[in-house]
Amino acid sequence: MCARSFALTLTLPLLLAACAAPGGTKAENNIDAPPAKTTALQVTTVTAKAGTLSAQRSAAATLQAQRDSQVAAQAGGAVKAVLAQEGERVQAGEVVVQLDDLPQRQALDNARLQLEQAQLSLAQTQRTTQGSATALRASVQAAEATLAQARSNAQSAERLFGLGGISQAELQAARSQLAQAESGLAQARTNLAQNGQSAQGSVPLARVQVEQARTGVQQAEQNLARTAVRAPFAGTVASLSTEVGEFVAQGSPVFRLVDPGSLRAQFSVPADDAATLRPGTALNLGYGGQNYVATVVETPGIAGSNRLVPVTARVQGGDALPVGATAQARYRVTLGQGVLVPSSAVQAEDGQNVVYVAAAGVAQRTPVTVVAESGAQVAVQGLDAGQAVISPLPASLQDGARVTAARGGAQP
Repeated sequence: MCARSFALTLTLPLLLAACAAPGGTKAENNIDAPPAKTTALQVTTVTAKAGTLSAQRSAAATLQAQRDSQVAAQAGGAVKAVLAQEGERVQAGEVVVQLDDLPQRQALDNARLQLEQAQLSLAQTQRTTQGSATALRASVQAAEATLAQARSNAQSAERLFGLGGISQAELQAARSQLAQAESGLAQARTNLAQNGQSAQGSVPLARVQVEQARTGVQQAEQNLARTAVRAPFAGTVASLSTEVGEFVAQGSPVFRLVDPGSLRAQFSVPADDAATLRPGTALNLGYGGQNYVATVVETPGIAGSNRLVPVTARVQGGDALPVGATAQARYRVTLGQGVLVPSSAVQAEDGQNVVYVAAAGVAQRTPVTVVAESGAQVAVQGLDAGQAVISPLPASLQDGARVTAARGGAQP
């Protein structure tokens, strides 16, 4: 008993001394100390990248043509022929609908006949006036010669009477012949002058009649041309309003013409988006499973009563698109610039947005400011590009925790 008690007494102090010894290895077995963390948390990281965050938007767009015309008949009549079908492309000036033109052709023939008659009348008047003037001038010349002879005879009679060579009666006869010759010349000159005055009135009048007849021909030609309803510009016949045999009144629409090259898409966007859609900006237009390119041509920048800004875009290659249909306009807007990270990497803690960066095997809590968010991406400030951001965030992750990171790739 004594020997066993001694042994226990000796062993207990040695054990206590070993446990209390400074720097002893047995101190690590203290059951009150927390166990050492020997396991790192497995996480996935992405590389933060500086960039601009954008988003795709869509809006319903109405297709309209800048050149869209209801072409009306310029004359009344029965439809004789329809020379183009709906959906057919026609050129400027091409006849689409032809009206019955028989009355107009007859009127044109009559107008041409009247012009021909007026021209013949003018030529006859000119010939008559010219012939009369020639004869009257000859009469004047003959009267002048007669007067000269009578004057010479009267002078001779005066000399002879003074010499007593002739009688008083003979002298009176010579004087009477002189007076008649003078009267004949005066009459001839009067006739010539009157003929000139007549020519001055009759020839211009005949010329006026010719011009009136020529105007009548031009009017008849225009009336005939109006029976052909032509395309005012190159385009596609969108619809026909008449058929062969129907009567159309002057001014009635007979077909609708659309210029596909002037096709426009009109839609409205929020004011923030309108700042991005400046003239020249390209966007996508979808209709019937097909995609078309459209270019913005007008954005007034002033919102309407619906708080939306109207936008007009020119459609390229949209010849097959129906005017008046609704298409889907898709465009991209810039939301903000910063460092791009997945939205799953950002969480709110203590009233702050934070991300966790894996650096030297440790998770570092980093406060950030969210600039913009779109879909699965966030643009933030307060983070450097190139850092390894943990995403997604494990629920148990804490600041300073040891982590083993698997690189998930660069942030797009």
